[in-house]
Amino acid sequence: MEDEEVEKIIKELGLAIRKPPEAKEYFHITTSPPQGFPAVDIIRITKDSPFYLITMGILIHPTHKSAIASLDEKERQEFIGSLIEDVLRMGVDIAVLPPNSEVPEVIQISKVAYSKELTANQLLDYYITVRNAGMLVITRINRKFGGIQKKGASPYV
Repeated sequence: MEDEEVEKIIKELGLAIRKPPEAKEYFHITTSPPQGFPAVDIIRITKDSPFYLITMGILIHPTHKSAIASLDEKERQEFIGSLIEDVLRMGVDIAVLPPNSEVPEVIQISKVAYSKELTANQLLDYYITVRNAGMLVITRINRKFGGIQKKGASPYV
């Protein structure tokens, strides 16, 4: 699958596409529904790379970081461990950043797709799986610590 076809499929879904000006990768688009949330990135590092990285980064809101930090160590480890296990069961990768920190600042969900044999159905399946895993993380945090009211959108963008 070529970059143009990826963009065409995303546009046909009615999703918005933005090319982050700060992106250094050869191909990098941020996709989202018209309301802007949730955002999922599709990246190809170099022109010759045979892989797309479908990813969703979740920046933890400062209020939620404080709430996570206030948990006792065992409860914090159980909460984060359970979150990681559930996301891994969905068949995607998860990185809690910074590594080995007690309180995450960012949770990164990703899936690698081999572009040479990628079909439209596979792209959509990977895309939706990454998005759903990211929404699981956001929902779990909101359920545990309460939602953050932000005018017009979720604080998780």
